[in-house]
Amino acid sequence: MAVFLAGSCLGLASPAIAADAPSYAAPAAWVVPTTGPLPAGDAATPWLLSDSQVLIEADKRSTFNDHAYRIASADALRNWDDLQFVWQPDRDDLIVHRLEIIRGGATIDLLAQGLKLTVLRREKDFEQKTIDGLLTATAAIEDLRVGDTVRFAVTLVERSDVLAGNSEAIVDVQAKPAAIAQGSVRVLWPKDLPVKWKAFGKGVAPVEQDKGGYHILSQAQPVVKQDEMPADAPLRYRRPPGLEFSTFPNWTDLSRTIAPLYATAGTVKEGGTLAAAIDRIAAATADPKARAAQALALVQNEVRYLYNGLANGNYVPQSPEATWSLRYGDCKAKTLLLLAALDRLGVAARPTLVHSTLGDALSQRLPTLGAFDHVIVQATIDGTDYWLDGTTAGTHIEDLADVPPFAHALPLTADGHDLAPLPVRQPARPQMTVSIAYDQSAGTAFPPLFDLDFTMRGELAARLATMKAQATPEQLRDMAQGVLSDFVNNGQIHTRSIEVDEARGTTTLRASGIGNLLWKRDEPRPYLPLDGLISDFEVRADRTRAAWRDIPVSGGGASLLVRHIRLKLPARPGFATEGDAQADMTIGGIRLRRDARLDGAKLDQSESIWTSGAEIATADLPAARAQTAAAKQREFRIRAPEGYPSRAEEIAEAKKAKRLAPLLAAYQKAIDDDPEEANGYLNRAVFYSGIFEPRAAIADVGEALKRDADADTYLRRAGLYFDTGDFALSLADAEKALELDPGSESATDFQIRLLAELARYDEALAIVDERIATAKDKRGWVGLKADTLGKAGRAEEGAVLLDEALAARPGDANLLNELCWLKGTRAFALESALKECTRAIELTDEPAQVLDSRAMVFFRLGRFEEARADLDAALKISPSVPGSLYLRGIILLRGNDREGGQADLALARLQQGRIDAEYAKFGIKP
Repeated sequence: MAVFLAGSCLGLASPAIAADAPSYAAPAAWVVPTTGPLPAGDAATPWLLSDSQVLIEADKRSTFNDHAYRIASADALRNWDDLQFVWQPDRDDLIVHRLEIIRGGATIDLLAQGLKLTVLRREKDFEQKTIDGLLTATAAIEDLRVGDTVRFAVTLVERSDVLAGNSEAIVDVQAKPAAIAQGSVRVLWPKDLPVKWKAFGKGVAPVEQDKGGYHILSQAQPVVKQDEMPADAPLRYRRPPGLEFSTFPNWTDLSRTIAPLYATAGTVKEGGTLAAAIDRIAAATADPKARAAQALALVQNEVRYLYNGLANGNYVPQSPEATWSLRYGDCKAKTLLLLAALDRLGVAARPTLVHSTLGDALSQRLPTLGAFDHVIVQATIDGTDYWLDGTTAGTHIEDLADVPPFAHALPLTADGHDLAPLPVRQPARPQMTVSIAYDQSAGTAFPPLFDLDFTMRGELAARLATMKAQATPEQLRDMAQGVLSDFVNNGQIHTRSIEVDEARGTTTLRASGIGNLLWKRDEPRPYLPLDGLISDFEVRADRTRAAWRDIPVSGGGASLLVRHIRLKLPARPGFATEGDAQADMTIGGIRLRRDARLDGAKLDQSESIWTSGAEIATADLPAARAQTAAAKQREFRIRAPEGYPSRAEEIAEAKKAKRLAPLLAAYQKAIDDDPEEANGYLNRAVFYSGIFEPRAAIADVGEALKRDADADTYLRRAGLYFDTGDFALSLADAEKALELDPGSESATDFQIRLLAELARYDEALAIVDERIATAKDKRGWVGLKADTLGKAGRAEEGAVLLDEALAARPGDANLLNELCWLKGTRAFALESALKECTRAIELTDEPAQVLDSRAMVFFRLGRFEEARADLDAALKISPSVPGSLYLRGIILLRGNDREGGQADLALARLQQGRIDAEYAKFGIKP
């Protein structure tokens, strides 16, 4: 157990008057010890006792802790850690009072037996650039057994002269379901000490009394379970329960008290190297804003960050000369160095305390130095305030006016200053800009070529620039792919670079490759959604609970993101925009803007999202949701012209016109970029498969398997072999997939179908029977068995199986369709098949497949016009389905429409080279 930890960048300071080893003594007179037997406790409450008492005095704070922990099980014993007590030796005293084992009602006094704590110095956060100087006293307890209770009590005395006679304390109060059987918090101070206090949390209502010259607050713990809060509530609503104490009358007094620590007079040595560095800035420019930017760059770039909590380091900054000489410092040291530089450059500035994460709660807190964990500089130039943080990196002059996400700040001035809210201000430049140029001139059926620029500024840009300097080519490739994957949907990058523009303070990651824009084909004219503003925008805040109705929604961090898109479309007239090509709306504190212009086959589009970080009042949520819903109805998209070819037709046209060479060249570049990576071959295999060239795809999948053999890749090649009619090779790959993944239902399904294609019906039926016997949902396997029986010449048996399944689920559209298709392809019970297909059409939301099945039945019945009507309807929904095209082609040929029939057959054969053989098995030929 650790009883004290230092702060992150700020922490209490004092002169070196304390000890570097614990002392051993009885508790001070102000402590009221817990007497009497400990509660029994149970497995859920191993902490039998948790008693904390705090004495606040003008020059120090003393914290007494008395805890008892029961080792209730062997698991608890195995997980027991040695006791640890942590303190700052230059200003704290650690006093050990009690260290006992209670066993079977008897008390074993370990201190009386001579146990002494071992003192260690461990810089546990050194990797996070922190030297805190903390000491740790550990107690290794021997012969600890299940059923023992360990009881220990210590006092930590902390002193500070930084607070100039003031005192403060922040005390946590445990809440249920904390594992404490009995606990209390007691805080006291001399009655003449002007302490203000404040309680936070449900059930925190301490009892007050005056006794023995002290004012005393007492609170039992754990208090009641705290109300659940929405995850998007501002942090001030999610603060854990506790108590705060302060003798500062107000924030102004705190500001005035701390301000002298950052006085700059005489801190820069004339004639020294620091003065020379600052004077070079003065000689370079007279513009105060440029001077401030260069001074900030000096502190950010020339002095590395290292938190120093040694000696007086927690709140007292080291001198600018020391920081410059050491070339390291924490937020305090960097702030004082920057203040000294700005003072010498004639720029008005002052130190400002902030909290890096809990700034929105500051306005509800008492004035304490412990409420802050960071300090920055507030400069004023030509009436504008600038908040400058020497611990960040990459701040450029154009970005000086950016407002950090700290919500509130306390300027430190000689006259004192009140807590101030930080303003909301849109940045002059976006934090991130994404520019993508797509070339989709080959057709909407194909992935586009792309060139992408991802530009960052600020700390992220500086980090990326450092990574560039240190990364190997392989690391650079992996980093680029990882960073850009969100911007390039299923894309393949073949070229990339990182460019650092020091003059602009930006880093740009450039990449080229082949990506994927997802044209939707669920309507007669294909369309491409390009709405990066509203398509994924949601107001998800839940305020339906009565207790949450007045809790605002956190606005998150402020940011400005910009996206530019240039799109080269196929050279076909009639492309048009739909929705809001120009938009400027603010929803829930987020401003969304778009300007998109289509000129012939070229689209230029710019979008920006400015998130202010402002909270959203609950009363404003309905309007924000209504705005979102209305904007989604006007989603921006590109629409293809009337009569635009189907996907299969477009592929046939492109292949005939030889428009695919640049795309294949891009895939080859991606492979050459990393020849030992399987992904490049797999991506090209997907492309080949998509343009109906399975043999070329097989070659690429084979190369991928040489590099990374897994079940999915074997299954992919099995499918390609199936498309070419190489059933034996397909089965071999399916069985390899099953060896690697024995539970794969996809591989088993494939195995059964392939065995049937190879006329190994008994084997296929045996496997599918095993699956039916063990599956919870048997419908898919029953359908597969019926199909296998049909291939084996036993279609009537398959129909009986499907009828039995339908008896249990009479409204199952898939089962009805499978029964109709079985009867239609095997030419039996056609009148009942018509009824089953018609019923399935009525029940399904996706009727194209069932219309195709009913067309087969009509065809068998010689009702060609009705078959043609169903096929037309199916192809209107799914224009490129090979089976529907093939059957319609046959019907058109029989109706003397030779041109139309041959066109349909050609498209069907383009997509499925085996389709003639497939339909010949049904006895159907052109």
